[in-house]
Amino acid sequence: MMGPMEERLRVLYVAFYYPPTSGGGVERTLQFSRRLPGLGIDVEMLVPTDAKWLAEDPASVARIPSDVPVHRVPYRGPSLTQLPGERIRAQPTFGRRVLMRARLAPQRIFLPDANAPWLASVVPAALTLLGTGRFDAYVTTTPPHTVAVAGRLIRARTDVPWVADWRDPWLTHADLDRSRPDVRAKQAAIARLARWSTGGMDAASVVDHAEDEVRGLSPDLPLAVIPNGVDLEELAAVERRPDPDHCTFAFTGWFFGDRSPAVLLEAVAALLRDRPELRDAVRLRFMGGFPDTDHARVRDLGLGDVVRVEPPQPHAAALQAQADADVALIFMQEGAGHGAKFLPGKVWELMASGRPVLALVPPDGAAARELAHVGAEVVAPADAAGARAAVERLVDAWRAGTLAATPLPDDVRARISRQGQAEALAGLLRATVSRARAGAA
Repeated sequence: MMGPMEERLRVLYVAFYYPPTSGGGVERTLQFSRRLPGLGIDVEMLVPTDAKWLAEDPASVARIPSDVPVHRVPYRGPSLTQLPGERIRAQPTFGRRVLMRARLAPQRIFLPDANAPWLASVVPAALTLLGTGRFDAYVTTTPPHTVAVAGRLIRARTDVPWVADWRDPWLTHADLDRSRPDVRAKQAAIARLARWSTGGMDAASVVDHAEDEVRGLSPDLPLAVIPNGVDLEELAAVERRPDPDHCTFAFTGWFFGDRSPAVLLEAVAALLRDRPELRDAVRLRFMGGFPDTDHARVRDLGLGDVVRVEPPQPHAAALQAQADADVALIFMQEGAGHGAKFLPGKVWELMASGRPVLALVPPDGAAARELAHVGAEVVAPADAAGARAAVERLVDAWRAGTLAATPLPDDVRARISRQGQAEALAGLLRATVSRARAGAA
């Protein structure tokens, strides 16, 4: 709640992912836009007309508060309704795959990412809105990191202070293949762009696994560490409806980069070969994006009757699938060491769901440390034998009726609450506006 003596502020919030675009990257921004007005900070959104993203949920537009104006500007960049690798593999012949690879190659030229063409629309639109004089600050949220570049270009042409929100690291992402010379060269250019961008920020809010990166780019930048989190009230309202006949392992989301369920699939196939009586009990449910190569792997491993692959669903359906699961799944590759630093937003959602978690993530990494709070089964991403043993333990516990819910500790609950995080962002915004006014006096 806002204090009795605090004035209301108004901020322009610039985001690329916002309803009807769907996915984990939407939730942090959506929840901030829903909660900041109750803390005395009115919000207007500036987002694409169509982000051309791979997950859309038209019904999610109803989750935008009616008192939050949404300004939409065109995005004329490349479409990512299907990931580039999947588009290439979907071609029927080698020649067609070569042609598709060539067609997609220009996307690699864009800096900092394929969404850079949006700069031509979003920067002038933001300057027009900020020029009305009704905003006390503006916020950008990344990824895509094109939005941070937009923030820097906007700040060069306005006196309105800028707060940047970082939902993911920019330079140390686990999905990059750093063995390739072209990737390394592009990352060197992006690093220079990142330093230039942070040089124009008045303050930043960052998730915990991006803190070191941002402090390295701009040591003196006022910084608030605001981790990813969940709407605990929303989760509490989901009524669990499990399948009584099957021990269901469920994953909702996308396999980005070289993330894959391959190790889990091989582990389950090995378990069912050794203990065929479990075939009628085990089910693997994947809702969202599923790699084409793993469709073939399901068939080759003889798991067609065990694995259920569903297309992306609305946010509410994904939450329902997680609640219905007997075991929640999460994946994170090693990523040349960067996977250990990465914390997918899904981590907190699963922790708060109360379901046992099987995590194929770096055992010494940030995700594993968080998941330890709820006693998750953690297995190294490439450890098929470990995954087999973990699945067997969990299925046997389910059969014995001892697979219990996993309560969320109170201190973790407070830390990942969206309301607490909105309060932290509101405090950062007020402090930033106050500094800007003092400097202008």
